[in-house]
Amino acid sequence: MKIKRILQGVCLSFVFILFSGCAIYGVNACFSTLTSGINASGILLADISGVQDNDIFKTENSAQNLEIKPPEINAESAISVKTDFLGNQKVIFEKNADKKLPIASLTKLMTAIVSLENYDLLKKITVSAKADLQDPMLIDLKKGDVFLTIDFLHIMLVESSNKAAYALAEQMGTKNFVALMNQKALQIGLKNTFFEDATGLSEKNISTAYDLAKMAEYIIKNYPEIAEITRTKSFDLPNLGKIENTNDLLAEIPNIVGGKTGFTRIAKGCILLIMDDLSGDEYFIHIILGADDRFLEAKKLIDFSK
Repeated sequence: MKIKRILQGVCLSFVFILFSGCAIYGVNACFSTLTSGINASGILLADISGVQDNDIFKTENSAQNLEIKPPEINAESAISVKTDFLGNQKVIFEKNADKKLPIASLTKLMTAIVSLENYDLLKKITVSAKADLQDPMLIDLKKGDVFLTIDFLHIMLVESSNKAAYALAEQMGTKNFVALMNQKALQIGLKNTFFEDATGLSEKNISTAYDLAKMAEYIIKNYPEIAEITRTKSFDLPNLGKIENTNDLLAEIPNIVGGKTGFTRIAKGCILLIMDDLSGDEYFIHIILGADDRFLEAKKLIDFSK
């Protein structure tokens, strides 16, 4: 009897132990499952977050590394240069930048340099009959008009007056004046530039986009007043009237520091622009030569430089 009770006690103890073990195992399993689920959720969120961050990174990289196609410039020649005017330059774009081409009224920038170096700006100049014949179809200056030398500079650079350019050159003799223009070109280092006259009417007035960019830098460094005049949209001159700038981009683009337009039938449309980078102490120089639409081509360079 005692043995039977002992056996029953042992069996009950075994069952109790077995039951307790199963219960503990079940609780641990549930807890593990719950914990695992929480961890799984956490991992999932982390993975999603990682994928999202990675996608953003890839998007940013794609935007940064996206190949920017150069502009389709239809002009004969073009160049875009970024410079700090301290000798640090970077050519951003160029097309036939060393090709010698007629430059039309971009010539007048050199005419202005030589005038500033050799004339008293307060001296009066009278328009001669020869000067009046330089552009007979344009009613601006006329024979007998008298203005200060500085006024002739403004008329020449803003309105691109051939009469004003000729009148300035005439003061020391046109041949002597043009000789000084060519001498100055060599001094600046414009190896592929040659001037035949002070107006730009001659197709023998030739340069390259690269040389003109170099001349633009020289102007900013040494004669910023030329740039200041060329960015004047319009002004009134007594006894002559309102003088309007030939550069249409002045009305559209606020950060133009200076520039000059040019056009003849042979040279086609030409333009030189000096622009403030706005993001620092650097500038852009844009040159277009031989264009059917000089302003459109220049805007392509401006957009590309951004």
